[in-house]
Amino acid sequence: MKHCILGALCIFFFQGCIAAETPYKTENVVLITMDGLRWQELFYGAEKELLFSDQYTKKAAEVRQKFWHQSAQKRARELMPFFWNTLIKQGLVVGDRRRASEANITNEMGFSSPGYHEILAGFADPDLVTNASEWNKHVTLLEWAEKQPGFGGRVAAFGSWNKLAYVLNTKRATAVYHNYAHEEAKQTAAAELTATEHMLNQLQRDIPARWRNVRNDAFTHHYALEYIKKAKPRLVHIAYGETDDFAHDGRYDEYLSAAYLNDRFIGELWNYLQTDPHYRGKTTLLITTDHGRGHQPLETWQHHATAKALKGYQKHLAKYGDIVGSEHVWVVAIGPDTPALGLVQTEQPWGLNQIAATIATLLGLDYNAAQPLAGRPLAKVLGK
Repeated sequence: MKHCILGALCIFFFQGCIAAETPYKTENVVLITMDGLRWQELFYGAEKELLFSDQYTKKAAEVRQKFWHQSAQKRARELMPFFWNTLIKQGLVVGDRRRASEANITNEMGFSSPGYHEILAGFADPDLVTNASEWNKHVTLLEWAEKQPGFGGRVAAFGSWNKLAYVLNTKRATAVYHNYAHEEAKQTAAAELTATEHMLNQLQRDIPARWRNVRNDAFTHHYALEYIKKAKPRLVHIAYGETDDFAHDGRYDEYLSAAYLNDRFIGELWNYLQTDPHYRGKTTLLITTDHGRGHQPLETWQHHATAKALKGYQKHLAKYGDIVGSEHVWVVAIGPDTPALGLVQTEQPWGLNQIAATIATLLGLDYNAAQPLAGRPLAKVLGK
């Protein structure tokens, strides 16, 4: 009996210590990335020079009627209504450079693999200078968190781009549930496939892919949403990709439509999280992008790369010298610990390398102790 009482007291003391060290209401975090979505569209909607360009806008009448207004405020709300009607009213946003609100990458490349590594690992890897299929030598927050108490089997990643598997290093991080590019939902020891997952698998086989390395965001979204409903993970990364690929294709009309669709997906996800007792009032949503895009000259909206990258991996774009804007990103946060500040003006730009530690801190984990190279948490997201 003495041992039982002693054991109970130890457990009580241990739990009390955890509670004292984790003063946050957040128990779950969903990280969403929208590949290469520019801050210009997020804050000011469709850009007139691109929307009224016959070269970049093919579905002219349809998208102009849907997304064009003289008022930039109305354009932004038409393009991303959930962002403006819910997220930014109830949470905070950084990245409107016209109003002294700035966020930047800290890597020297300005394209996707270095950007995703920075988000997920918390620091820029100077050796990562291409988007090649190379397994990440570093451990990301996802892989590290899965090994922490209370997170085993509770971490998942979904993405439209196939190279995300190399950033996570799915060959090594086998315990993190992942579903990237054209992968299908797979059965786990904890749960069988649902009817919806079987249907998504069949549809993904039947519907031709537009790109070889990227699938439609609709599959990424619905695979992720169904898994969240079924498995109740505590940490999830969802990476939408169509905005970047349509931009590279020079299709501004499709780029806008992809942003609009992603906004609806995020709204659908957030609304579900507010109806599920497991997540309601205990979940933070963090949304960002892996890099920016060019602005001037006009055609650089299709591209993204720093001067260093243009001398190496992106040398086919060397004529631009430097695609200014590739380093410009944005961050949105909403959750029980994040105050409704709306647009936050910054004395110093927020860094993409601060996302990982921010997520860990909200979840009661000390990522900076495990990875000293990671940026420090974003205090305002934590309500400080």
